[in-house]
Amino acid sequence: MSFKLYFWYFILKFNKTIFTKFDGIKSYKRFMKRLTLFILLAIAGAAKGQDKPEYGNNIITFTPMMAISNDAMDNESDIGVGFNYERILNNSLIGIKVPFSFSLRNPGFFYFMPTIKLYPTHQGVVRYAVGPQFYIASGKAKHTYSQSYWDGYQYTYQDTSYSESHTQLGFMINNSLNLTIAKNLYMGMDLGIGVRYFDSNKENRHKYNSFETDVVSPNVQFSFTMGYRF
Repeated sequence: MSFKLYFWYFILKFNKTIFTKFDGIKSYKRFMKRLTLFILLAIAGAAKGQDKPEYGNNIITFTPMMAISNDAMDNESDIGVGFNYERILNNSLIGIKVPFSFSLRNPGFFYFMPTIKLYPTHQGVVRYAVGPQFYIASGKAKHTYSQSYWDGYQYTYQDTSYSESHTQLGFMINNSLNLTIAKNLYMGMDLGIGVRYFDSNKENRHKYNSFETDVVSPNVQFSFTMGYRF
């Protein structure tokens, strides 16, 4: 019996079992045997369809959403979009990813986070990867603060904006979930956790203020990507 025919046969038997009472332990055993056989056939059918394709070693993706912690911003976070290229090496265990992202909150501020990805189970439909991720960011961050003035009758508030230049360096451990759908369609999710150990603006403030001690700060980034694999 083919897998499709057995699938519908199992569905009919399952519905009959659900809407009628068991007639004892024999019915239960028959049901469990059918369920076990159905699961084994499903696994075999999925494996048969997934282990044949050969996946390309080049992945070009677009990042429609990237969120990252950054205490250089007013709200200590930033969002952006970007483009990425990943090259899978011939052993299919290691990938070199080059992501480049732009800030949406501070135009002109960019992030460059090259990543070495280790695939413990080689390439496939769904794969987990982990590896070091280097963090480089640079640009101007816009800041806004309010000042109060006493005009003789009441306090009035005025918003003042200014920009500061930042060059940042850091290091993270990248964890990623990689999905290759229909051989050429790729989707991925990345989570990087680490530290940001250099900020040019903080270093300058630290020279004139010895109480400035938060030069090193935690760094977390999440991104969703989708694109073409060939």
